[in-house]
Amino acid sequence: MNNRKPVPSAFSISAEGRLAPLRRRFWLVWLLVAVTVLLAAPSVGRVNADMAATGPNDPNIHYIGRWDASEPDTYRGYWAGTSLTTAFTGTGVRLRLGYAAPPAGSDLYASVDGGPFNLYKNASGIINLTPERLMPGEHTLTVVTRDIRDVVVFKGLLLDEGAQTLPPPEKKRLIEFVGDSITVGYKTPNVSIESYAWLAGERLNAEHTQIAYTGICLTDGVSCNGLPPSGMSEQYFKLQPLDYADSPEWDVSSRQPDAVVINLGTNDERADIDAGTFREAYVRFLERLRKAYPQAELIVIRPLNGYMNEEAQEAVLLRQSAGDARLHVIATDGWLSEAAGDYTDALHPSAQGNVKMADRLVPELRRILGW
Repeated sequence: MNNRKPVPSAFSISAEGRLAPLRRRFWLVWLLVAVTVLLAAPSVGRVNADMAATGPNDPNIHYIGRWDASEPDTYRGYWAGTSLTTAFTGTGVRLRLGYAAPPAGSDLYASVDGGPFNLYKNASGIINLTPERLMPGEHTLTVVTRDIRDVVVFKGLLLDEGAQTLPPPEKKRLIEFVGDSITVGYKTPNVSIESYAWLAGERLNAEHTQIAYTGICLTDGVSCNGLPPSGMSEQYFKLQPLDYADSPEWDVSSRQPDAVVINLGTNDERADIDAGTFREAYVRFLERLRKAYPQAELIVIRPLNGYMNEEAQEAVLLRQSAGDARLHVIATDGWLSEAAGDYTDALHPSAQGNVKMADRLVPELRRILGW
């Protein structure tokens, strides 16, 4: 029997020598990963433990515009310029958002303490609105949808540990602006918050909404600009805009506006809607608005550039002669000038044009409303 131990070959000695350092490095990497996980776990716990969560049904969160609150843990806000506002204590605030359909975020603006509106594109998940901490104390927050297809899928807020929401500053009046792309703020850089409607509502110190959709006609049953054949005379009474074919009705009794400002007719004329058809549609729309809002002041703006001006005026006169004493009309002749740069094209006001339009509109509204 041969009792001699085998002599390792040159190859086995070399391989063993090379593998030993690799094994040591392998276990070192795993050790570092394990230590990192152990250290991170308490840290994650501390972040969560040090934050106070509030849901969308918090009574101190105030909703302005068309919101679907049928799900207690998720509120959805539709139409451009729809907003929420609240106040809070502490040094920071985060939004908790779900995903709009299709599965991508929506573009939202947020302003803290009345500061500039910051844009959050494709916003979803947890959005930190205060990466630079605030001074301890009381603060305000406003969140706004940017454009017609942006939806706020709101699940609540995250605040500092021990912080809380507070009632936001109260605005006693509500004014609605109803219209098409001009009221949306289309072709301005910031869309909803650069619209004459938003600017006018802010100057009046009123809560305000923009029930408006780019390309829409007043007249129902016709396709304007390739859109579904539902005019604002019908879509106004829906929770959601034209993108939702099966939108439920909007509960007009949920909150009565103090005033409704209507700027429609531009797309009807450009779509060659018969003047008589448009006038009749406008009269029916004003009748439905009066039935929905018995005490509201209804104000018709004659569209820019003369589109359906006479027909809009005639619709107002017909309703006034029928006894509607809370119905008014405002002419827009000479308000804007293409030569002065008030339009982005021959149709849509520029940012400058929207400012000028608000400059002209607000005194007229103050005169009519006594605000």
